[in-house]
Amino acid sequence: MIWNHVSVKIRTSVLLQGVQLQLKRGDVLGIIGPNGSGKTVLAKAISGELQVFGEVAEDGAFTKKRFVPFHSSLSLSNGHAVYRQQRWNKISTDLLPIVSDEIQKCEDPSLALSLLEKFGLGNLVESFVINLSNGEQRKLELVRALAEKPDLLALDNAFTGLDSAARVLLTQMLEMLIKQGQTLVMTGLDLNDFPPSVSCFLVLKNGQPEKTCSRSEIKTTNIQPVEIQGEFPYRANSDFDELVFLEDVSLEYGDRKILDCINWKINAGERWSLFGPNGSGKTSLLNLIFADNPKAYGCNIRLFGKQKGSGESIWDIKARIGFVSPEFHQFLPQNQSAIDVICSGFTEAEASFKKPTGYQQDVALRYLKTLGYSEIAGKLFGELSTSAQRVVLLLRTLVKNPPLLILDEPFQGLDDTHIRLLKNLLNRIAAQSNCAMIFVTHIPEELPECFTLHLKLNEGRVV
Repeated sequence: MIWNHVSVKIRTSVLLQGVQLQLKRGDVLGIIGPNGSGKTVLAKAISGELQVFGEVAEDGAFTKKRFVPFHSSLSLSNGHAVYRQQRWNKISTDLLPIVSDEIQKCEDPSLALSLLEKFGLGNLVESFVINLSNGEQRKLELVRALAEKPDLLALDNAFTGLDSAARVLLTQMLEMLIKQGQTLVMTGLDLNDFPPSVSCFLVLKNGQPEKTCSRSEIKTTNIQPVEIQGEFPYRANSDFDELVFLEDVSLEYGDRKILDCINWKINAGERWSLFGPNGSGKTSLLNLIFADNPKAYGCNIRLFGKQKGSGESIWDIKARIGFVSPEFHQFLPQNQSAIDVICSGFTEAEASFKKPTGYQQDVALRYLKTLGYSEIAGKLFGELSTSAQRVVLLLRTLVKNPPLLILDEPFQGLDDTHIRLLKNLLNRIAAQSNCAMIFVTHIPEELPECFTLHLKLNEGRVV
């Protein structure tokens, strides 16, 4: 595969230009650069998922290409996950795929099954795909890709969303594939996103190649302080002292125990981190609080001073909570503008078909201006860079000024500059309000300084 002066466009927008590339069987290429530099676009183009323009010579070396995105694991549900809460409200279970269905689709099901065991998912073979946590779905998608034995495998931010044990295991697997001659293309933000043996890198910046270099030539950039600009619109102060109270909360699906006797109390102004490996029960716990899971009615849960099931609607609960998670990428409308997506946070619907009011648009624009993102307001959500989409998702949780923020891996896929910006945003909210927060991450360094309380789960129990 040889490219000369290649560009990638969507309609009239040029996403990438000036690419010079040569790949042959057995090559390993790392694509590195900050958010918005074009890494995902290039990996998709190399995999044949985006049309390219320019001088392209294909020599037939790569007849089977596989691209694994980092934020679309729910595509494994084959379109059956019609709405985000369906994992908690299964209606036609006969139509929902289970993990073994996905394994049987692989070219080598026995290899897929052995990889599933290595990733610690062997006990989930008969589970519904939509019941898996975000990290478990991520592992399943990687297993499917590895088991298909593609000529060219492209991994977009391969380690994103994986716990530390899974990251070590994936590194070992990729090193083994590289030794076996697998052609591999990987994207990442820094050298930690690549196995040690990846030695050839294409550095991108602002949609153009900057240089091709070795691992030793990749330099760590100094992170510049990022300040919040102008007037800050967040004003929420809770009227409640106690926001969340859980007593001996357990959750089971069939023979599988998801949560086991959880006791947790969150008061106004408290900022909690929530840690735990993939599949430890974090997502299930958050969805009990956010009123997505109907099994919450059988638990001793008190939210905003009211016992769960005492007459409040789920919308009464959602009105007081701002919620963001990796799953939102799958269910937010790709063809709505960024400002419309942010304004949908006022109603907590994934998609709003009503035109936002002037007040709602004004609030959304003030948030965008605060973070220096005013220029994306009218752009389609689906055409934004990963970093811009993440900013939009976070702002969507803030616009209604909720007294409780649930932030499930909000910095997933962001570079250090954007993480610093959003950490400053959350620290500022903490400084000027008694908003409570729950922050889920696998990376302790991502935690803003305002988070001083910590809860860790393992196998559904508080440890």
